[in-house]
Formats: sequence, structure tokens, C-alpha cells
Amino acid sequence: MLRPEAGTTADPLLALANYRSELGAWCDASPETLALATSPTPDYDDRVDHLRRFMGELYDAGWSRYGWPTGVGGLGGTIIHRATMWEVLATRGVPGMALFEHLEVLAPTLVHHGPTDFIAQVLPDFLSGRKVWSQGFSEPGSGSDLASVRTTATTVDDGYTVTGHKIWTSWSKYASWCLVLARTGSADSRHRGLTALVVDLESPGVDVRPITQANGTDELAEVFFDEVYVPSRRMLAGPGDGWRVAMHILSHERGTLAWFKHLFFYHHLHGCTDFADTRHDSALGNAFLDLTAVTAAAHKGLIAHADGDPLGPHAAFTKLLLCESEQATNDWILAVDPDLAGGIQTDEVALRRQEYLFSRIVTVYGGSQQMQLDTIAKQILQLP
Repeated sequence: MLRPEAGTTADPLLALANYRSELGAWCDASPETLALATSPTPDYDDRVDHLRRFMGELYDAGWSRYGWPTGVGGLGGTIIHRATMWEVLATRGVPGMALFEHLEVLAPTLVHHGPTDFIAQVLPDFLSGRKVWSQGFSEPGSGSDLASVRTTATTVDDGYTVTGHKIWTSWSKYASWCLVLARTGSADSRHRGLTALVVDLESPGVDVRPITQANGTDELAEVFFDEVYVPSRRMLAGPGDGWRVAMHILSHERGTLAWFKHLFFYHHLHGCTDFADTRHDSALGNAFLDLTAVTAAAHKGLIAHADGDPLGPHAAFTKLLLCESEQATNDWILAVDPDLAGGIQTDEVALRRQEYLFSRIVTVYGGSQQMQLDTIAKQILQLP
């Protein structure tokens, strides 16, 4: 069990050092669930199950509660504690965050904009892996242009009924809750007519249909809502504040999430060095330089969020760097391990193939590369 002083000494740097040291020692004691979470498991359902069980042990021992406010079930601290936890896990062989990426995409916004009593009820289940979340933003014909969302939320007694169709909703197959961006204003109100609502995916009128991706996994899904009731207490911010909520989410998805994700790319690079040779030096150098650029930019974003400063449009720059690093890392892995494209598929090779194929789409999700470049040009560089 976590010692109380691990994250709570008067000196915050010492507290963080204690936290890192004691979490590392706990991992080195080799809990069975960590061994499962780090084992090569091509079957995605099994991989999700292993990681959920491991997150349950992290929660029970207290580790995953640091970095979250005490009023909603956390043990205090900042995003730096959460970044430290995943850094330690990456060094112990955990291959990625998978469906728990949403802990760093959705949960900060839930805490910031959600009703405290409701968030205190649901966040512990999220941290422990008992209940998973998904994000209902994109729609057919409404991807990067969030202001054109057509899913509607109609006012009823003490709540709303949601009707519409979301697509590319990561991990909805496994999720209990979905944060949905819905239109409460007229179609021509664009971003001013949106509201953010938390939908129980077990409610009547919800239909979740998994989408099998080219890499063989089905982490994505489309979700249909047919007059699904959502009580007002599950609204984030207020009526018509959906755009503000969405921008807060995207600041994390496009910004600080880069720190958490890129930690695992270093691990993937290291995992293939044993069978590389000098022919691949250029590809390795490109990947390593791209990763160090992400390290610098993402660390700056972490510090900003820890100080309460939103990244705003600068998150677009960090996302571009992350996309480049993910593709460069997988390009190098393909160069040194051509069995990814064919041949015998061991569990390790099958996983690398899944990661390589997924890396081809990273310039599209969370706002396309073109949208990020447009944001940088107009809002950072002030170009006409």
C-alpha cells in the first residue's frame, strides 16, 4: 500500500521524487497484473482486459489517485504526478495507455467543467478501470469542423433527449459513459449552439457498433442515439457552453497527451535496436530527433497546465510534432523488421504491425494535420 508521505511532503519536488521512487519499487515487485499488461497480446479485447485489471491495482494502491483533486476522489498533486506515473510504467514495459488515454483527454475537463458531485461519483471508477469513457465529437460529414455538429439535444423536464449519430468514437465498445457534443441551438448558430452532455451508454436508445480497423483492432465505433434521456446534472459547464468545453478537451488531446503518448515511442524504439544495423541509422536518427522535439514541446505544455495556463492554439503545434514522431518511429521499426509487412507473425511482430498501421491515421484524428496547420498559421503566426 502507498505510504502517505509518497506524494504529500511539504517540498513538492521531494514529494514527486518520493512518488517516483516508491511507484518504481512497487512495479519492481512484479505484480501479476503488470506482467499481463506488459506481455505481447495481439488480441485487443484481451489487451484491454489486462490493462483494466492493472489500473485497478494501481488505484487500490493509491498510485493513480495522485494528480487529481481530493474533492473528486484524488489524493492531490498536479498533472506532473500523472505524467510521472505513466513515465514509470513505460520504463517497466507497459506498451501504451490504450483506452486510458481518455484519462488525459476527458478527465481534466470533467474535473474542470463538470458538476462536482457527479464527477466525484464517476472519477474513481474511471481511474480504477471499472468504468471506461468515450468521446462523442465526430459525425459523418462533420469531422474536424466541430461547429457543424448535427446531433441534437432537445429540452425536456429536468434534462434533454439526445438524437443523432457519432462516428470514430474511440473505445465506445468498452465504455460506460460518453461525453457527447450536441446541438441545442439552431444549425446556423454553429459553435454558439452546442452543449456538452454525459450520456450513459447503457441507456435505452443507444446503439454502439464497433468498427474493425485496417490493423485488425476494433477500438473505434459508431454510436447511434435515438431520443436518449440525459438529466441536466450530467451537463458540463452550462447550456450553449459546449464549444468552450470542447476547446478545453482539445487542449489536452492535441497538447498534453503528447507527453504521455511519446513516452511509449521511446520504448518501442529501444525494443527493436537488437536487430538493427547501420543501414537504418538515418531512419533511427529521424525518429529520435522527432521524439526529442516532442519531449521539449510537451514538457512545456505540462508545466503550463500544472500552473493553470491553457495551451490554446499552441496545442496544434505539439500535435503536429507528435504525429511526425509516431510515424517516424514506426517507419524505422518497419525498416528493421520487414516481417511487419508479411512473413511469420509472432505476437511481438503482430503488435508492431498493428502500431505501424495505426500510425498512418494519426494525422487525421483529433483534428486533421491541415486543420492544425491552419490554426498555427492564423492564430500563432497571424498570417492572413
